Amino acid sequence: MFNLTAGFLPRLRFSFTAFQHVRLMATGARNTVKPLHSRKTFLIDTYKDLMDKNPVVLFAHYNNLLKHENAFFRAQIQALGGKMTVLRNQLFQVYLRNAHLPDPCAASTKAVQNRTHPLLPLFKGPTAAITFSDTDPAQILKFLKLLEKSSDKMFVVGARIDGQVLDISKVHEFKTLPSKPALQSQLLGLLSVLSGAGLVKTLEAGSHSLYLTLQSHHDNKEKSN
Repeated sequence: MFNLTAGFLPRLRFSFTAFQHVRLMATGARNTVKPLHSRKTFLIDTYKDLMDKNPVVLFAHYNNLLKHENAFFRAQIQALGGKMTVLRNQLFQVYLRNAHLPDPCAASTKAVQNRTHPLLPLFKGPTAAITFSDTDPAQILKFLKLLEKSSDKMFVVGARIDGQVLDISKVHEFKTLPSKPALQSQLLGLLSVLSGAGLVKTLEAGSHSLYLTLQSHHDNKEKSN
């Protein structure tokens, strides 16, 4: 047992109170359904951050992972450049229904909630989010190959990639795409001939949201040849 002196506990309470005050000042005045410093508010904030910062989020169900299996998956995913986050389904669904609102933790009526979010049906069992900070099909391919050897201990049920919701069949299509730089390089070469330098400069500025659209144009061009 730790031998805490009587003077230590008041200092601990003071430090925690000060931390709460700093967090409140940092986040501004928020009118949250649950207390600002509650675990539920913290988790919904975490889910918002996860979805906002990662262009690739794969959702996977997992079955009775033992401690060493959980550690194995986390280590392998990290080696691929990703991160595994176990989700609390009910709270993640709360986030999804309110993700379009200024503060997903704030009170909202059913009338303003997005109760038909396409990701909502995925959360029917133990679920984890596997996130990648880059839109790289090669990472997805390696991850799916990893799962093929897992004896259904973990399997992908859907994804959100570059803002688009994909079912598992679309995820498997995505994994076969060339890398974004390679695809953009091919298309820029083609479009520079067809449309001049102005369009090339526009595409060079590009964004993640162009990726799947560019691949569609590329596929159509190949079919016409």
